[in-house]
Amino acid sequence: MPFRVFSRPRVLVLFSKSVCCLILAFAGLTASGDAFARGEGIEGRNATAGGVAFPFGPSLSASGWKAVNFPRRRPVKFTARGKDTLVVETTGGAGLLWRSAPATIANPSKAQWRWRKIQGVGPTDLTRKGGDDRVLALYFAFADPKDVKAGTDLTSLLKRGRGDVLMYVWGGAGTRGTVLKLPYFNGRGRTIMTRAANTKPGVWFEESASLRADFKRAFGRTPGRLVAVAVSSDADDTGGRNIAALADLYVQ
Repeated sequence: MPFRVFSRPRVLVLFSKSVCCLILAFAGLTASGDAFARGEGIEGRNATAGGVAFPFGPSLSASGWKAVNFPRRRPVKFTARGKDTLVVETTGGAGLLWRSAPATIANPSKAQWRWRKIQGVGPTDLTRKGGDDRVLALYFAFADPKDVKAGTDLTSLLKRGRGDVLMYVWGGAGTRGTVLKLPYFNGRGRTIMTRAANTKPGVWFEESASLRADFKRAFGRTPGRLVAVAVSSDADDTGGRNIAALADLYVQ
């Protein structure tokens, strides 16, 4: 009988602890979800650096972003979360989101951003057309220095084949910083390996890129005028699933 009297409170205590742990775990997940949605802004700490922050909210269209889907491919879902965060989701699809770059950063020196993968495709050969799936890619499109009539419409620029695209990618399996030739854009695109496909999920990684130096290293010459930036995700070749986010995009 003494054992019985003692065991009841003990069970209650253990039960209470379990409930508390579940509550704390749920709260942690909720907090993590909030962090995914809003990120930690870098706009404030760079406000005096003379650059431009690229907001995604309150809505993508209101912030000047345009989505591009591809024929016979499933689309990518782009969603603004708060002011500075973009969430990207696709299952076996491919798509691109872009916006014009303001004239104040026509000759940028560097870019900063943060990104995180929740789920993503595995390593692929980023130089092979039809086999180059990746979790995320951040594009910087430059006009040809000789093209004085180049506007700031990315789709028009690509169709004309006159611009250059420098892409920082989360995907593939190469060494960080490696330059690869893109299998698109008529040879006028280069990839900078930034995060491998198997990089740890669920963690925000901060990036800082020297745009001018990277462009010269990739193309062997100085860039023309920056006309647009874009974000893409690609899972159509492997039929995989990408869930990721990019936040606090800042160019100066």
